Amino acid sequence: MHIGHRFERRVGWSREEIVRFAELVGDSNPLHHDDSYAGGTRFGGLIASGAQTVAYLMACCGSQSTSENPGVGLEFNFRLLGPAKPDEEVRLVWEVIAVEPSERPAGTIVTLSGEATSTGGRRILTATARTLLVPTL
Repeated sequence: MHIGHRFERRVGWSREEIVRFAELVGDSNPLHHDDSYAGGTRFGGLIASGAQTVAYLMACCGSQSTSENPGVGLEFNFRLLGPAKPDEEVRLVWEVIAVEPSERPAGTIVTLSGEATSTGGRRILTATARTLLVPTL
């Protein structure tokens, strides 16, 4: 990993996948499963749970940042800015902004800046992360 290294993934969820995710994590907010309720809100329809977008962004970070060396996540911070809607392509991007050796915990700490945007460039969320990369776990 080096400063400026970027990786991305594109995802999208159908209405059914949004409803199922909300059910799986116990998110009972009607914005994620009740079309008639959600249709009457400022969102104009069903939206994905913030937990869903965050989970996919975290998974992208974890799988990509550890593709060359084993590691673990140390810290994640998120700012939810807008909704992800059914059948909308969402672009998940992470960029390495700092790499520093660490004695305790032993390894290399990588700091990343991330975001999720819609196809049209609308920001859905921003994030920062710190991961610990090590030779072996």
